[in-house]
Amino acid sequence: MSSGNEIKPPISESPLSPLERLQLMVPGFRGYKVKDLIRQDDFLVRKTAASMLEEALGFIERAEEEVARNNPFDPLIQQYETVLSDLRSLIAEVWGSPTGDAGMHDRFKVFPENLERLVEYDLKLVDTAKAILDSAKARANPQVIDSMIRDARTYVIERQKLLIPEKLGRKW
Repeated sequence: MSSGNEIKPPISESPLSPLERLQLMVPGFRGYKVKDLIRQDDFLVRKTAASMLEEALGFIERAEEEVARNNPFDPLIQQYETVLSDLRSLIAEVWGSPTGDAGMHDRFKVFPENLERLVEYDLKLVDTAKAILDSAKARANPQVIDSMIRDARTYVIERQKLLIPEKLGRKW
């Protein structure tokens, strides 16, 4: 007889798929499954990533201000300036990415064979944005954060390639 205090094993021992992880991290995300909501899902992913990056920007600006207040000639200030510049550019790229939809203008489409890859890049982008935010909160070395920013930019570019057909896209 069981005592009622037993710990029940999880239903499944398998790890979450990239789509399931992304759905947990991005409220309202449906996984590009409903054609009419592809634009909305794309917006939710970009909004989530950009919000994390904007929050990280604030933490990094405050860290730089503190360093400058203590020693205006500290070489760390230049490193912070580089990170801030790169982060602002990344945020602009995330917001400026093409939306994945087959809407009125029919310019950009998410082709079914690319959906799984798109979800993987979305997850990498959101995961990296969260890592940047966590590192900014922890006041990690600016060069470490800058390396993560470069990784995130790669994911933005790869997403764009999936959303813009080769004949419409520019050469990367």
